[in-house]
Amino acid sequence: MKKWKTLLAVTTLTFGLAACNETATPANKNVKETSEMTLEEVYNKSMAVSEELKSVSAKVDLAQKMHIPSEEMNVDISTAMDMNLIIEPMQIYQKGTTSMKSEDGSMNETMDTEIYFNDTDLYMYEGTTQQWMKLPQEAMGDVMAQTNSANPANSLAEIEEYLKDFKFEQDDKNYILTLDASGDKFNDLVQAQIDETMQSMAQAGEDVQLDVKINSINYLIHIDKESFQTTKYDVIVDMDMEAEGESINMKQDLKTDFSNFNGVDKIEIPQEVIDNAVAI
Repeated sequence: MKKWKTLLAVTTLTFGLAACNETATPANKNVKETSEMTLEEVYNKSMAVSEELKSVSAKVDLAQKMHIPSEEMNVDISTAMDMNLIIEPMQIYQKGTTSMKSEDGSMNETMDTEIYFNDTDLYMYEGTTQQWMKLPQEAMGDVMAQTNSANPANSLAEIEEYLKDFKFEQDDKNYILTLDASGDKFNDLVQAQIDETMQSMAQAGEDVQLDVKINSINYLIHIDKESFQTTKYDVIVDMDMEAEGESINMKQDLKTDFSNFNGVDKIEIPQEVIDNAVAI
């Protein structure tokens, strides 16, 4: 179980049918404000806007169900997190709560976490110890890899190759992209994201090979009609994972809402955090 708790971070926050020349169909009969832009035009416009993004806030809600056959264990994990992100130079503030409960009652943990990150320092508060820690440089790669999905440009770039598979609709305020898929076609998409994070873990001394099979994957993406900012990016995945001869099934429901575009001016690490942190 300890190994899977370590690998859990890899599958958290790393996730990332219409012709591209067709316009969006109304999502319901009440839609009054319609656009004639095609999916390709909307995607390219949104990518251009996202690539110019300086900062953003994100609200993340994650629900996971893990089945571990070797331990005959079912585990529910839920995470609620708020994040502020400055793109360049990379600065992050995030605060959240994660709970882990097993079906048999052997596990019932709740942990509050808080993170400050900039290009030179990484500080993390861990609620069970009620202690701020200053983490080593090697840990920064993990944080950057895990927060890639908090950048709308990275999230949109992940789906470019599969754009023609998405259903393209619109309501009065949003372009709506949805995808319900399964099969080997999408294994490469998720495996590439996981491999990137695994490289960071290997640099930190955690060298584990993780193989993934996607049983099903569902996307829901909202792009604002006026600003072309990505305001919602939800992914539901059912996948089998194998590491070092041990396998689990995971069902993951990740919801990310973006707001406050270019509204985060600075992220400062409080002096109290710096003074009280224990170096790890």
